[in-house]
Amino acid sequence: MKLVLASQGFCTDEIANKVSELVGKPLENINIAIINEAYTALPGTMSKRWLINELLRITKYIGGNIDFVNLRAYSKEEAKQRCLDADLIYIVGGKQFILPQIFKETRFDETLKEIVNEKVVMGTSAGSMVLGKQIESDKYWFTRYNKHASEIKDRNLGLIDTNIIPHYLRKDRSQWDKAFYDDVLEDNPFPVYAITDSQALIYENEKIYFAGGKPVVFGRK
Repeated sequence: MKLVLASQGFCTDEIANKVSELVGKPLENINIAIINEAYTALPGTMSKRWLINELLRITKYIGGNIDFVNLRAYSKEEAKQRCLDADLIYIVGGKQFILPQIFKETRFDETLKEIVNEKVVMGTSAGSMVLGKQIESDKYWFTRYNKHASEIKDRNLGLIDTNIIPHYLRKDRSQWDKAFYDDVLEDNPFPVYAITDSQALIYENEKIYFAGGKPVVFGRK
């Protein structure tokens, strides 16, 4: 299984070249299937410029066919086939809670688990978090989202036994610093890696390593 958990996708040449290595093709020959539905739950007053910029970075690096897999528009079989026709499945972020819900509703959680060993899967922000293990710290959920961990019914896929905190130390998230995560993730039973927008966690055949330098790690190590 080969996963790339990033904050903002193809932000650096290092991340792009690592994707090329994992796929086993030059970037100009990689075909990509984009799942881009997590933004739909964001308020209309929030600019989606970040989304356009992220998609533009894909066109900068990826030279093959670019397809969009709309999970609510296609049947389970059609969505699966479109993913199988690609080399890289790319899951865009957005509202954190929407992807587990959509995946469950459309049974894409089943599909992804069926094909994850055949394709490289890359997520950004919430699109990365949905691939990892569900954070269990009640303090984290209550402090960040005013929810208890037990209230979250649609859970992440848990493809690997860890997860990430995306956009670590970005200016608009400066209140969630190391001291904050040391506190709210202290009792989390597995490590959670805080990655900046120029970093990515790489999972390749049971090994974890990083692009852009090793991130800060929280939770039980």
